[in-house]
Amino acid sequence: MKLAESELKVLKIISLHNGISRKELSKITGLSQAAITIISKSLIQNEYIIEGERISNGLGRKEVMLSSNPHKFFFLGIDIGGYRVRLALSDNSLSVLHTTEFPISDGNTEPSKESFIRARVLQFLTEIEHPASSLDAIGIGVTGIVDSKNRTILSIPNAALSIPNADNWENLDIVQMLSEEFGCPVFLDEGGRTMALTEKFIGKAKEEDDFIIVHSAFGVVAGIMTNGQILKGAQNIGGLLGHITADPNGPRCTCGNYGCLENIVTYPMLEREFSLSGNGHRNLSLVEAYRQNDKQAIDVCISAGQAFGIALSNVVNLFNPVSIYLGGPMFDDFPILFEETRRTITLRANRFATVSLRLDRTTHNHEQGIYGALLLAKTQYLFSTMD
Repeated sequence: MKLAESELKVLKIISLHNGISRKELSKITGLSQAAITIISKSLIQNEYIIEGERISNGLGRKEVMLSSNPHKFFFLGIDIGGYRVRLALSDNSLSVLHTTEFPISDGNTEPSKESFIRARVLQFLTEIEHPASSLDAIGIGVTGIVDSKNRTILSIPNAALSIPNADNWENLDIVQMLSEEFGCPVFLDEGGRTMALTEKFIGKAKEEDDFIIVHSAFGVVAGIMTNGQILKGAQNIGGLLGHITADPNGPRCTCGNYGCLENIVTYPMLEREFSLSGNGHRNLSLVEAYRQNDKQAIDVCISAGQAFGIALSNVVNLFNPVSIYLGGPMFDDFPILFEETRRTITLRANRFATVSLRLDRTTHNHEQGIYGALLLAKTQYLFSTMD
């Protein structure tokens, strides 16, 4: 169904709220309450939205909340990281119905990485008994370099961290293959940006137009929103925080440079540093040693936090965000990493830029990437294909 401009405008707002009243819609859109009543009636009749409970905002009549009809659309999210790939199916309200994951190394021996991903998606849908024909859109977030014009994955350099001597995942025309297989729109973007969209639309940054999000595990991904727009850059590689040079004398990175932040603060690099510190004979992992308050383990994490803080202080000085959101399992395993990052930013960034700067954890933490892929599918489907 082709929606009128006003209908699409209202639908977009409802789709990104967990319940919103007609009165609030009128205030946000500038449309009269009479117009909102007519539009919402049409959207309800065509099953785009549903009416929910009545909410009282104080004195006066209770207001009926409008929200997405969860059964109207189904979205598939694909989160491709440097270590693993996650798949998730959600309904139109972005409630996750089913998930699965597998190591990216499973595809190392496959001649076609696109065919490998397609086969795993088909297997996933078969296992959950969900017909492929009912998918309305697919969103892909990838920890790598994306060609936005040709909608291809140019490189996933972090895959080499988890697949020794592996062929790089490069020049993948995955959008074309999946769209032909499933007959629905497929949208692709860099993972840090999809995570930033998640924080903006269904997270803590709803009222913020200037913030940074960082996720760290086997790689570092970041998304930067400035003046309400996601930073992409001329060649679509803006926001590569993990490849800021943190130590010019450091080891060579998978990107070809030396001393990138990713070579200092990711799991493999911290484990390597811990082993070199002389604690290898204890046969403890860094996580195990940290939990035992091992001094060398703590020192390794403090150094990583300092590197994070130095890199982020430069970004703070450049973009002056109101908030920085940090996520990923490393901040769970090593709480001191968060605190040292905060301390270093406060110490090194311009004092006027940090006076009201807020450091917080991401809303969805480990699931931020998969929610980002699902949100990409939903927003692009509604904002692009239905215009």
